[in-house]
Amino acid sequence: MSEMTWKEYDQRVERVPVFIPVGSTEQHGPGLPMNVDFVIPTEFSERTAERVDGIVAPTIHYGAKSQPGSGGGSEFVGTTSVHGGTLRRQIQDVIGDLERDGAMKIVFFNGHYENEYPIREAIDRHIEDGTRATFIIASWWDLLSPSLRDEIFEEIPGGFPGWEKEHAGVIETALMRHFRPELVREDEIVDDEADRTPSHIVKPAPRETVSDSGVFYRATYGTADVGRRVVDDVTDTLVSAIEKEFA
Repeated sequence: MSEMTWKEYDQRVERVPVFIPVGSTEQHGPGLPMNVDFVIPTEFSERTAERVDGIVAPTIHYGAKSQPGSGGGSEFVGTTSVHGGTLRRQIQDVIGDLERDGAMKIVFFNGHYENEYPIREAIDRHIEDGTRATFIIASWWDLLSPSLRDEIFEEIPGGFPGWEKEHAGVIETALMRHFRPELVREDEIVDDEADRTPSHIVKPAPRETVSDSGVFYRATYGTADVGRRVVDDVTDTLVSAIEKEFA
C-alpha cells in the first residue's frame, strides 16, 4: 500500500483483501532481533496477499505491553510497548480510514501474543458504530496445523510447552532463519527457560519466573527447514480462510 499511488490504491481497495500486520518491538533473546514480531506477520501477509491479489498496509510496529510470562516484559532493555488502549484506538482509527476509502475485506495478521484482545476490541467497537466491512483476525500460531506442530515438537526434549512459553523459541527462531537469516546472530542462539513457571500470575514478576536470556524455550531446534514448513502450512490455512470468509 505505501508504495502505491493513491490512484492505484483507489482502483483496487474496494475489490481485494487489505492486510494489516500488527507486531511489536520486543526482546527475543541474544540471537534474534527486536523486530521479530513485526517481521513475521509482515512476511506472512505479503506471501498471502500475493496469492489472493491483496494489498498489505503498513505494519504496526509497537504492540501491547509485553508481559513477563510471554515475552519477558519491560525488564529487558529495548522492549518498547504501548498500553492496550492506545493500540486499540490506533487500530480503530486505521479501520475508519480504510473503510472510508472503500475497504470491505480487512485481515489483521498478528505476530505478538499480547495484541490479540486490543485488536478484537477495536473491531468490536467499530462494529458497534456500524460497518459494512468483514474482518478476519489471525495470529500465526493459531493457524499452524496441530499435526505439523506435533511433528515438529515430537523429537524436542520437553515437547510442546504452549505458545506463551515458545517466545524466542523453536518456531520464531525457525521463521526468522527462513524469512530473514541475515538478522539471526547464529553464535548467540541459546536454549533457556525460567527457573520457575507458576500457573498463576504475580506482579511484579519474581525474577526466577523470567529467563536471564529472554529465551523461553529451545531456540536451537528452530531450523530454517522447520520455518519453511511452517510458512507453507500457515499460508495455505490463511488463504483457505480468506477464500471462504470473503467469498
